Amino acid sequence: MNNSSKCVALLAASLLSAAGASAQTSPWTVGLGAVYVGFSTKADVFVNGGPVPGADASASNNTSLGLEVAYDFTPQWTGRLLVGVPPTTTLTGTGSLAGTGTLGKVKYGPAVLSMTYNLLTSGPIRPYVGAGINYTIAFKSEDGFISNLDVKNAFGAVAQVGAEIPLDGEWSVSLDARKIFLKTKASGSLPAMGGAAANANIRLNPLVVFASVNKRF
Repeated sequence: MNNSSKCVALLAASLLSAAGASAQTSPWTVGLGAVYVGFSTKADVFVNGGPVPGADASASNNTSLGLEVAYDFTPQWTGRLLVGVPPTTTLTGTGSLAGTGTLGKVKYGPAVLSMTYNLLTSGPIRPYVGAGINYTIAFKSEDGFISNLDVKNAFGAVAQVGAEIPLDGEWSVSLDARKIFLKTKASGSLPAMGGAAANANIRLNPLVVFASVNKRF
């Protein structure tokens, strides 16, 4: 074999090796698992424009099915998008509103877009930290003590920490927590008070915990 043939053969072998390595290290990962949403709620309530002393509200926690699509920009940096089946939270009056019971219910869908930094790129446990942005959509409201309940969509900042445990081949499992700093507004009317207008500034600040099984494609 002459020198030219050897160079061609070496080049072909290098390309095949690179193609094989690329196929084995796809940047795309899809994860499916359980999402827990735990709210830390605080509300400022107003009736006919005036504040209601001591009035507050709580939002029930939820568990749903989540789907995450992740893309590795580099071995250290990964972009992630987490969405889930929209759950329904129940809003309950607390404080001076404790006797009102259920204020209403809201079906919502949070989407979290984040960028994470892998603290370790090898080993049996690979922790990561990150930050991002959340957009929560209020799909549907159900009246309770409040009629014509309307909860606004909202953006929020996200802080994230988690870890991935590689399994055989292209499979892994992961667990992470995302703290979302989320505020929204709600409005409606109060039939029990002659149809008085009600408004609230609500801080939800949910903690979203996602446990998933992942496959790299």
